[in-house]
Amino acid sequence: MKKSHPAQVFIIDDHPVLVAGLTALIEKAGDLAVSGSAESTDALPDNLRAAPPDLFILDIHLKSSDGFEALKQLQQRFTGTPVLVFSMHDESFYAERALQSGARGYLMKTEDPGQILKAIRKVLGGEFYVSSRLQSLLFAQLDSSSPTPPIKNPIRKLTNRELQVIQLIGNGKNNREIAAIMNIRLKTVEAHRFRIKEKLNLKHSTELIQFAVHWVQREGVFHNNASA
Repeated sequence: MKKSHPAQVFIIDDHPVLVAGLTALIEKAGDLAVSGSAESTDALPDNLRAAPPDLFILDIHLKSSDGFEALKQLQQRFTGTPVLVFSMHDESFYAERALQSGARGYLMKTEDPGQILKAIRKVLGGEFYVSSRLQSLLFAQLDSSSPTPPIKNPIRKLTNRELQVIQLIGNGKNNREIAAIMNIRLKTVEAHRFRIKEKLNLKHSTELIQFAVHWVQREGVFHNNASA
């Protein structure tokens, strides 16, 4: 049965201009409406649980927190509400990880307005959404006869927590600062660093820092706040 009211979408993104543009696009669609927005999962309205939206749109790289942790929090607090990840970052790496973490779709911010609305409607309809380009890349990895080479990225070896650590290292944070931001023990940070070096075949801390800084600069993954 068709809904008599627009599907409610809640946006979690810390870029005001983008939120304004996305809100205008969604509101103009007619069958969709924006019920609100927040800069992080910690800033969600207290009454949102009583009247949850039909869909969350989440930026996977928030300045104040780790996007994958934010995704996990949404799933725990709003069971059954789908999440569409909206990001400017490399879908060939982040999309697969986001879907594995429970997102129902991954959408690049560079997509045209029609594709954005298509992705929202597809996820609201109970389906998964990824771009046609990513579908081709994922199928190529499963097809040994495909001329398209499999996606090779050493960062793929890292867990979500290790990924957060290397992002923070690349942003110039030391072990104590990382422990405070992630709310974990100093020894846990050291263990994460050791496993990251092993997985990325880095011999010492200097190589790890150089790798992390280069990767953060390339991906544009910056954390400006001192705490999560």
